[in-house]
Amino acid sequence: DLSLGHNARHIHTQKLSMARLLAAVSLLCFPCTSSAFSASTRIPDKIQAAIDRCYPPASYSDRRSVAYDAALSQANKFTAEGIPLGGDSMVYGEFDLNFFAKLLKCADPQPGDTFVDVGSGAGRLVLTSALLYPFKFKNCHGVELSSPLHDAAIAARYEFENIDDLPSIAPCQYTLSDCMEGEGLEAVQTADIAFSYAVTWANDETHAKLVQTLAKNLPNGARVISIDLPLKNEIAKNEGAKFELIAKEIGSNEETGDDTVGLVYKLMRNG
Repeated sequence: DLSLGHNARHIHTQKLSMARLLAAVSLLCFPCTSSAFSASTRIPDKIQAAIDRCYPPASYSDRRSVAYDAALSQANKFTAEGIPLGGDSMVYGEFDLNFFAKLLKCADPQPGDTFVDVGSGAGRLVLTSALLYPFKFKNCHGVELSSPLHDAAIAARYEFENIDDLPSIAPCQYTLSDCMEGEGLEAVQTADIAFSYAVTWANDETHAKLVQTLAKNLPNGARVISIDLPLKNEIAKNEGAKFELIAKEIGSNEETGDDTVGLVYKLMRNG
């Protein structure tokens, strides 16, 4: 989705080659991994049409401008946890939905689960998850720091209601907050499946804080989908937890023209 981060593009490019190598080595090690998407993980036409209605492909550049303006307006501003709200480097991308569907399937949604997108931007993946699993997800929740992107997510959800032949959808919720404190942290604590796009996190330090937050606050058995950056167990161990890798997938990133690695974990608490 829409992702902001100081110097994030450089970090993303620098780390991707190693992530691609690790994922390639493990292709035969995880049953969820394959070189092509199965038909069951492709977005159904009705859902794709609904998403395109709420996020028109022709308006991609407009959404990019919203993200860019948000980054500039928040330059040199930080949260209490030291997370940059924006900066002079901005990464924008609308995540491949078929790849997202594949990763979400690997996370094995169960009836009554809550999905949380940490750094949800304009909310495209929140809406997609709610449409893919309307009768399993109890709630699909986006947490975003940027007010313009948060507003765009709410506007897209309202636009969904204007569709004549509405597909079934799980409840959606959007919170304007830092995920490490306040209402954003409360959302993380409810997550059975959490999604994190690496380029949202500006550097190693802030990503480490995210990993610590997830390890400390997610319920036992929660699944985490991390894009391009692994969740380090040396951090999780300090919180009495471990991230068990259950799947790796390789997909495309149209923004960079390179591959993207999806890592799916299950959080296991000691004792």
